[in-house]
Amino acid sequence: MRPFHATTVRTLLLRSLTLLMLSQPLIADPRLAPDLQALHWQSAMVRIEVPVIRSVEGRMRHFTEHCSATAITPGPDTLLLSAWHCFEDYAATQGPIQLFAQHSPESPLPVRLIISGGSMSADWAILTPVTSTVIGAWIPLSSHPAQRGTRVIAAGFAPTTDSSRSEEPGETPPSRGLMYDPDCVVIVATSQPARSDCVAKKGASGGAILRRTASGSVRVVGVISAGDGTSVSYFHPTDELINRVRSLR
Repeated sequence: MRPFHATTVRTLLLRSLTLLMLSQPLIADPRLAPDLQALHWQSAMVRIEVPVIRSVEGRMRHFTEHCSATAITPGPDTLLLSAWHCFEDYAATQGPIQLFAQHSPESPLPVRLIISGGSMSADWAILTPVTSTVIGAWIPLSSHPAQRGTRVIAAGFAPTTDSSRSEEPGETPPSRGLMYDPDCVVIVATSQPARSDCVAKKGASGGAILRRTASGSVRVVGVISAGDGTSVSYFHPTDELINRVRSLR
């Protein structure tokens, strides 16, 4: 008789678990790409590129930070909402912040940073185009904060192929497009930042957490701040920014 070994049981258990995991369906990415022939609120979403300088192994290096923003007031002097951390390492000497609107994706527009929260605990920023520009659509801030259980939409730009780092000078930039999780839920509304189960990938920072109204339109209830890219997205609630935005108009 062969001697009993605990490792034999462990091996059989691991094999069983592996077979069970392989038999389960993979969780699909819930995000959708917008129908460009039927754009409505999606045309208020823009992509931004920020020249930044960071210390890497003791040397200062130049990168391009890719984020998202939302037009929250009408033109021509549109105000755009994004996330502070997108501009934390902004290097104005390396060029302007550039905005890419969906109606003219090949023609970047320079934008300037007006004001920001200044930290991850207040991860918001407000920008405006350097020249008078009409983005095409805008989404108002909601005067009603999101509550636990509120169903929301998370929208932002992300690479169409996986990328986990900032783009370096000389690299060919990956293709980026607007993606949105159409039906997710606010899990914690009272923390700072608030937390949802929305899926948002790298590049969606500065994008919008949206709430649908009874009429079917949408309002901004948060700006995407961070997340794990698979099941959790953190956002900064935006109801407290309403008076600040009004003061800038």
